[in-house]
Amino acid sequence: MLYRPLEIDELINLKDSDREIVELMENNGSHLKLVALKKHQEIEPHMAHTNVCIYVADGELEIKFDHDANCTCQACSCDLPDESDDSGKKYKVKKGQLFMLEKNVMHSVKAEKDTVFILVKI
Repeated sequence: MLYRPLEIDELINLKDSDREIVELMENNGSHLKLVALKKHQEIEPHMAHTNVCIYVADGELEIKFDHDANCTCQACSCDLPDESDDSGKKYKVKKGQLFMLEKNVMHSVKAEKDTVFILVKI
């Protein structure tokens, strides 16, 4: 356990890469990570197997849900997602904002600016 304030700038260095992920803590499948992405970098569509909370410490993210992958209709012939379903939607998450999503939902993450965020998986 770390018993001191941590400086994000000391933990993240994007000079040599477009993406950096630092595992801060892990316990029984729960994770606390610090993630940095350069502008326009994307985390490809993926499905989290835990509930997720993202806190943007600096920058701005676009989080997009994949309608086709999350569609629950039989033949995926629906034109519009159910209003209670976030499939196919995009969200801008700015500095100082939290974004939460449930497990098993296909989504992608793209940096609109150089961005640093805290990722909590529970």
